[in-house]
Amino acid sequence: MLVLGLETSCDDTGVALLDSDRGILAQALHSQVAMHERYGGVVPELASRDHFARLSPMILRCMQDAALPLSELDAVAWTQGPGLAGALLVGASVGSALALAPAYAQAQPKPDTEFCAKMRAQDPGGICTAKG
Repeated sequence: MLVLGLETSCDDTGVALLDSDRGILAQALHSQVAMHERYGGVVPELASRDHFARLSPMILRCMQDAALPLSELDAVAWTQGPGLAGALLVGASVGSALALAPAYAQAQPKPDTEFCAKMRAQDPGGICTAKG
């Protein structure tokens, strides 16, 4: 089983890719200590925003380091607590989106290519881009 783990409980952003047979395949960690130092402690809003900005690139880097596509993931796990509410919500939101993305992609209807061809003929610069 291939699991992507996300950690966003406070002021560290962590991502790890774990294979149940082979162990940790890739990991990335970013500390926000320097960012919060000038305030004398963790500023929850800054922590949440930094998690949001860093998670996607860190996830992609882990997947690239392991030479695996996101579609190979069997599960996504994230920290539920304890921690800062906003920071935890970032991890939960990104994790939920990743977990639901394959099902959502499969559920999308295919464009009506005949309709799109007619629309392109009437309005070549229009929004219908399906090739048919």
